[in-house]
Amino acid sequence: MASRVRLGNLREVRDHPLGMTEAGFRAELTQHDAFTRGRGPFPGDAGSVRSERELFVTAPDDEVLAVATITGVREYDDELVVDGDLVVDHERVGTRLLIRTPAENVFSCADEESAWAGSVERARWVYVRALVEVATVKTASYDRRIAGADPAADPGVTLATADETMQVVPRYVMIHRSGKLRLGGPYADTADWDGHVEPWTDYGYVDCLRLDDVLDTSGDLDIDVLRPLTSRAAAAELLESLGWDKVIRRFVDDRTRLQ
Repeated sequence: MASRVRLGNLREVRDHPLGMTEAGFRAELTQHDAFTRGRGPFPGDAGSVRSERELFVTAPDDEVLAVATITGVREYDDELVVDGDLVVDHERVGTRLLIRTPAENVFSCADEESAWAGSVERARWVYVRALVEVATVKTASYDRRIAGADPAADPGVTLATADETMQVVPRYVMIHRSGKLRLGGPYADTADWDGHVEPWTDYGYVDCLRLDDVLDTSGDLDIDVLRPLTSRAAAAELLESLGWDKVIRRFVDDRTRLQ
C-alpha cells in the first residue's frame, strides 16, 4: 500500500503554507508541479500517511502524475501537509490506479499492485529500479567499510576489504508480477533462474535480474562500474543497450498471461 491524493478542480488559493497561488489539477503539469500540488494541505489520517513510504499524486482520472518518497507529515489547520522527495520518472508515472476513489484532495491509501494492471509499457522501470536498488545496496556496503576503516591501516588492505565485502550480498533481485522487489544472494554462483521458477511463482515472483547477467561477468564486481548504476538514467541506458524485449520478457509474458 501507499498514500495517494487525487487532485481536484483548479482553483485559486490564498495564504497557502507552501506559498502557492493555485491548486488542483491542470493539464500538462510537470511531475514537480504535480507533486507540489499534491502535498496538501488536505484532510487525511496522519498515522496512515506516516506509515507509508510513497505518495502517489493522481489526476482526476486516476493517472499517476508524480511519485515521491515521504519524509514527513505535519498538521496545518486540521489538515495535513506531506514533505517528501520527488522520484523523477518513477515507474508508476503514467499508469492508472484501478482502485478508484471519488474523493478529491484527500490523503488516502492506494494499492500498489493495482497500479500495474494494463501498463506493460511501464515494465522497463521495474527493471531500472531493480538495478538501481541492488547497485545502491552494494556501493553503500563498500562505502561503509571504507568510512569505518582504521585511518592507520594500509590503504591497499582497506580497499581490498571493502571490495571483498561488496562482492557478497546481494547479487540479484527477484521481481514480483506487481513490481515489488526482493534482493537476493548471497553468491554469484546461484543456480540458473529456470531452476527456481516453481518455488517462487507460488509467491508471485516471475523474474530475476542478476548483476552477473547485466554486467556480463561471473567474477568480482567493480565498484567503478556499479557506482554509476545508482542513477536511474545510467541504469536505464545500460538495460536499454541489452534490449528491452530480452530484459523484461518473463515479466511481460506473465502480465500478458494474466490479462
